[in-house]
Amino acid sequence: MEGSMGGPMARAICRWTLISMALLVSAGCGDEKAAQRATDVEDGKRSFQMLNAEKNSLMEQISQLRTDCAELQSEYDDLKAKETELAQWSLQVAERFGPGVWYYSKNERPLPYKSIPNASPDLLISELNALFRQSRLPQITLIKTNGNTAHVQISDDWQLTQQMGSAGATGYIQAVTYTLTSLPGIDDVDFDFEEGDHAVPGRYAR
Repeated sequence: MEGSMGGPMARAICRWTLISMALLVSAGCGDEKAAQRATDVEDGKRSFQMLNAEKNSLMEQISQLRTDCAELQSEYDDLKAKETELAQWSLQVAERFGPGVWYYSKNERPLPYKSIPNASPDLLISELNALFRQSRLPQITLIKTNGNTAHVQISDDWQLTQQMGSAGATGYIQAVTYTLTSLPGIDDVDFDFEEGDHAVPGRYAR
């Protein structure tokens, strides 16, 4: 009897042992998953905190950029107002100076050089070319006057557009423009030359 009872009893004990081990293993796996989930949650929190910090930093930069932009706009408006005042002052000076030669200087705009009352366009061009020769600059030729526009050509396009730099070319063109528009009835000057790096042809006014 004992031998016959031992077999089923042993099998039952073995079965319960296996079930218990399975439960323990399952419980262990659950703990590992829970631990992994907790780790993932912490990682997520850290990532969120980092992203939130980056967002706050970007918001501060945007705010600073807006402030800088507002300051630049204010400075730009001030410069535009000063430019308008300078242009008005320049026109007043030109009107009081009357017909005459204007020659470019270190300033942004040319300065009155020689007053010639009752001057003609040809006389002003002759006086201006004399100054250009002294400075070894291209000569200017008056082609015609048509209405309120004087049409001119440059003797050396290459020197004007490639060798004088932007400031030099601008000063040259302004000297011609201010000189010819000092005459009553001439409001602008049309320049005919080959376009280059530092100057473009077209119509210029004060």
